[in-house]
Amino acid sequence: MGLTLAALALACTAYAVPLRPSMRPLDRPGVPLLWATVPDADRVESNVSLQPETPYRWVIEPGRPFVTQVKVGGEARGERAVLTVWDWDRNPAAQQQLSKPCDERVSFEVEGRGTYLLTLDLFAGEERVSRLVRSFSVCPANLARREVWRTDEFWVGTCAFPGRQHWTNDFGPAKPPGLTEQESRDLDAELAARAGLQIVRPDLPIEWRSGTDPIDFTRADASLGAWTSRGFRLDLQVGQPPDWAILLQYVWVTDPKWRYPRREGPSRRWLAELLPRYAKDAAFIELYNEPDNRDFWRGTPEEYIRWAGWAIEEIKRAAPDAPIAAGGYCLLEPEWTGLFARALVGKLDLIGYHSHGDVTALEAVFRAMRATHAAAGHAKPVFVNTEMGYAAWRLDMERHQAATAMQKLLYCWAHGNRGALLYCSRDIGGPRLRADADWGFVDYFFCPRFAYGALSAFIDTYAGASFERILTEAHPFSAYLFRREDARIVTAFTTYDGERAVAVTSDAARAEIVDPMGNHTEAPTPTRVELKAGFYPATAILHGATTTSVE
Repeated sequence: MGLTLAALALACTAYAVPLRPSMRPLDRPGVPLLWATVPDADRVESNVSLQPETPYRWVIEPGRPFVTQVKVGGEARGERAVLTVWDWDRNPAAQQQLSKPCDERVSFEVEGRGTYLLTLDLFAGEERVSRLVRSFSVCPANLARREVWRTDEFWVGTCAFPGRQHWTNDFGPAKPPGLTEQESRDLDAELAARAGLQIVRPDLPIEWRSGTDPIDFTRADASLGAWTSRGFRLDLQVGQPPDWAILLQYVWVTDPKWRYPRREGPSRRWLAELLPRYAKDAAFIELYNEPDNRDFWRGTPEEYIRWAGWAIEEIKRAAPDAPIAAGGYCLLEPEWTGLFARALVGKLDLIGYHSHGDVTALEAVFRAMRATHAAAGHAKPVFVNTEMGYAAWRLDMERHQAATAMQKLLYCWAHGNRGALLYCSRDIGGPRLRADADWGFVDYFFCPRFAYGALSAFIDTYAGASFERILTEAHPFSAYLFRREDARIVTAFTTYDGERAVAVTSDAARAEIVDPMGNHTEAPTPTRVELKAGFYPATAILHGATTTSVE
């Protein structure tokens, strides 16, 4: 049986909850599992809370306890509450029974690194009244690791929405309570920088009321500045001016006008003013978003090609050295993708594409992208994944989200992609237990999901590394080899949620096994390391190795 803590009196000061990797799960947690449907306390119960010592600061350095205040008010529905800690494999690792009312200071003492999910369940008898969900992560900052990351070979980034912090959702403002619009942007960017990411694709909240008014960059300057001030380079995805500039033949459409083509004059002015302002911080400039998807482009393909020509001319004029990327193709209209590929031969430096879902979906999309561009006459296209995500549509899917993100990063790197952007940092749709899909690696309240801890470990492990070769891609099993200074890194995973025994043989003098959160364990026999490849990639660092194989 795992660790169960006895309930303490309300008068108690902080009590400690020890946590470590691979704790034995609780046999009978007595609370709904993570796939269950439970009313969201953020929406239905205002008398419960989980608060870190500093508001919205759920990520800390190793070696420090993570402290949270647990409150259940006397007015809360139900007779009792249960606080449960879940590890990154979705196992219940520790639990605390609480009586009403309570106001407890809980100190989680974490051995090593880890990201943990917290659920606070309220019960009326056996009825599940509500569930409050938060999470925290213990991992070192990767700010220094960004400096040694081989961005000349492969970079890792994210999509983000700093320009939408003034929006609202069905829960409330996009910015959480107590934060200003700018504070919300800053914290999002800070967490992504701390994880070690290098590139961001932000939205561009530029305002322009009419052709006789000046273009207002106030909100866009603040939004992009939150990221560029922290060392991020931009995937500067350029789009179109506001609705008033729509082509006349589309004036009477009743669906959202932002999907439709604009007139040439406003389009060129829009680009001519924004490019000198932001291109200096751009790693590359991307031509619109998913033009082969009718949800984003409802003009004709020829009208997109015409707009892309204007954009390329303006980019060459304002930022002649900036690499230009295709606008995140997604193959929803494959005939259009082919038309765009043929029309833009010789005009692009990068082919941007998108792929959501698991790594097998990514493989299928990437094969199609390569075939499409080869048929169109692109001699040596360089691909970049400018949007890849996995929706955490239920709490148990947060593990899938984390493992899938790592698999897809490894696949993109191994197959020569210039980089990959996760979708996304902070999703602005509201709390975790909501009906629509949530894509963020941090949540509405800036709590890190398992994906955040896994991403931080990935950046730490592969900082300074270069891809060497594919060891195997015999589905459902893949293994890759990287090199880093005097070491080789072997990583292996299964594309299904299961395990496969893997033996890594080499001439290493010393070997370490790295778990999904970045904890290192010395391998007893460095020349033959036994791994359990699973949904999370299993990783071994082979110090001094010159020959490596897997079996």
